[in-house]
Amino acid sequence: MIPISLLSLLLPIFCVVHIIRSGADRVWIYVVVFLPGLGSIAYLVAEVLPGLFGGARARRLAGTAVKTIDPERDLRRLSDALALVDSAENKRLLAEELIRLGRFGEAAELLDSALVGIHKDDPSLLFARARALAGAGDHTGALAALDHLRRSNPDFQSADAHLVYARCLEGLGRDEEAMRELAALVGYATGEEARCRYALLLRRHGRDAEAQMLFREILARAKRADRRYRRLERDWIETARREVAA
Repeated sequence: MIPISLLSLLLPIFCVVHIIRSGADRVWIYVVVFLPGLGSIAYLVAEVLPGLFGGARARRLAGTAVKTIDPERDLRRLSDALALVDSAENKRLLAEELIRLGRFGEAAELLDSALVGIHKDDPSLLFARARALAGAGDHTGALAALDHLRRSNPDFQSADAHLVYARCLEGLGRDEEAMRELAALVGYATGEEARCRYALLLRRHGRDAEAQMLFREILARAKRADRRYRRLERDWIETARREVAA
């Protein structure tokens, strides 16, 4: 049996050799070397195990490990792709990753450069731009982007876009309009965000009984749901639990 002290020495060496031979991102070398133990384990989970087992669970673990250890890995990959092919789609994909990282201003600028020519009315670009502006706190600009989207693409339907619209109205203090939009969303949106935001807004305006009913609906649905749903909606479920207990 290999002593733990020897294993702790051999494991990083194995990982570095594997990184070089497999052509993995060289950033992993720094992770392995400068995060003893943890870096090697993260590399094994992210790069080695998925190749050995290839299952969905292994891929999910790999994705989580990569985002934790190297949160900008996808950003670099998408930036490289855009440098090779300067297309509207590659700009959108890079902007989506910037939004995920909270770099909303950069995402909005990138999308502005994509919304030209034949792409000026592209619904996916306009929606991404609205999300970027909303994230940056420019609710007026986000509403303008969504209005442009609706005018130029009258058949476009999206609960997510509807939710961003409602959030921007609330952000501008237009609570009555926001409540109307959220009330409509509750009837068809998936997930618990619309229901929870609507309940919070109702409570803020003194409509506690209606708010409590919605919070309890969220908790009842969570109780019936599977583990994956509860994980995805965890923040809103926890909000509802706190509000019911308040």
